[in-house]
Amino acid sequence: MDLSGNDLLKRIIGLLCSEAQPCYVAGGYVRERLLKQPGRDVDFAVDGAAVPLARRVADDTEGAFYVLDEQTDAARIVYPRPHDLTVDFAAMRGVDVIADLRARDFTINAMAVDVREWYEPEPQILDPCRGRGDLEARILRATSEHAFQQDPVRLLRALRFVATLNLSIEPHTESWIRRDAPLVTQPSAERIRQELALIVASPGAADHLRRMDDLGLMRGVIPELASLKGLPQPDSRAADVYEHTLATIAEVERLSAFPDAQLGPDEAHSLGPFAADLAAHFSETICEKRRRSTLLKFAAMLHGAGRSETSTGEADGGARFLGYERLSAEIATQVLTRLRFAAREIRLVSTVVAQHTRPGLLVQGPPVTGRHIYRFFRDTGDAGIDVLILSLAGYRAAQGAASLEDHWRRHLELTSLMLDNYFRKAHVAVAPSPLVSGRDVMTLLGLQPGPEVGRLLEEVREAQAEGQVRTTKEALEFLRQCSA
Repeated sequence: MDLSGNDLLKRIIGLLCSEAQPCYVAGGYVRERLLKQPGRDVDFAVDGAAVPLARRVADDTEGAFYVLDEQTDAARIVYPRPHDLTVDFAAMRGVDVIADLRARDFTINAMAVDVREWYEPEPQILDPCRGRGDLEARILRATSEHAFQQDPVRLLRALRFVATLNLSIEPHTESWIRRDAPLVTQPSAERIRQELALIVASPGAADHLRRMDDLGLMRGVIPELASLKGLPQPDSRAADVYEHTLATIAEVERLSAFPDAQLGPDEAHSLGPFAADLAAHFSETICEKRRRSTLLKFAAMLHGAGRSETSTGEADGGARFLGYERLSAEIATQVLTRLRFAAREIRLVSTVVAQHTRPGLLVQGPPVTGRHIYRFFRDTGDAGIDVLILSLAGYRAAQGAASLEDHWRRHLELTSLMLDNYFRKAHVAVAPSPLVSGRDVMTLLGLQPGPEVGRLLEEVREAQAEGQVRTTKEALEFLRQCSA
């Protein structure tokens, strides 16, 4: 019945079996075993001092040891790749393991197995809250009506389990979530971020965010998104900016789900040749197991956040949002900073948000040249691919099946051109090798160090991308002409 095949975990459990104090595998790892799913996070409930036990295990297994909470006697051991395993030890809450299980968040997490039985074919599963039956019925049930008051992060965790395990919330549990929703601001920003990121990472993120709003949790977690309700969305099938935003999140999820993205014929023609490259791009881990694809959904969530402050009424009853991209990027930075995302994640999301209308402007402008392509990726870097997908998603969310066929095709053609240059011709169009140095420029033109030297070097790079210069000799002649 064990699915881990993890020699390290077997060694840890062997060490625990040799200890005098009783110890139990508890919580999510038991749930994952019943679901026949591999797990990378193991919780041990310890009858006695947990931190000293965890320290001994870490010493014996060469794991990275951390004290999580001295007051509650909890510690963590982290094993990086190739093990990729996190092991938590916590002293039991209550007089015994049954009392500890009853004090947990949801019935599906309130199960335990004695470590001495873990590798038995059919170990005894301690299940005082009948979580196994709820798991089989795909029901999420709180262990008590006070569960969310005891730890309000469970309000978001409920949505996370709904999202990741395809569960339905039991009616009483739902009523307690609605009652206690105002408490959702109490946990630390790091804990809120962890649960929210897992919700957004799950398939169907737009539906889960809508559910979060329906339960009264959105205004406490991301009020910037909730504030978009009722704000007119110009030239869109969506009722308002809020609905457009959710539709954009759904489209981003669809268009970035490589290699399994569900594409229409025109989309497959334009994006399909880059499926492997896009799959690698969006599966990149940016920070703490959060992937680029998840952060792109955060960019979609916040790409219109500045519209509420830049809306101007029009004579036809619609609205315009002049400069909303810049303000949206500022708001995205504020939101992710508040939630304690890493600096690299914040830069990525804010760049995507700030630049997301640029591909649409290129579609509407004159034919795209090498200079346009170079400038686009100069300004966006590796976020440029994310910008392209968000731009497609936003247009599709706005127009839906009624998308103007010619405009949609040109948008896809632009995206294909950009992807081809980024993934296939980066050495020419995205990051051309320098033909001259700053010293060359100063010697040739008699300049002193300063901004003018940088400007001229940039002119040369743009000329390279355009195909105007290909050698150092041609670059020097180009510089002479620039200074004439």
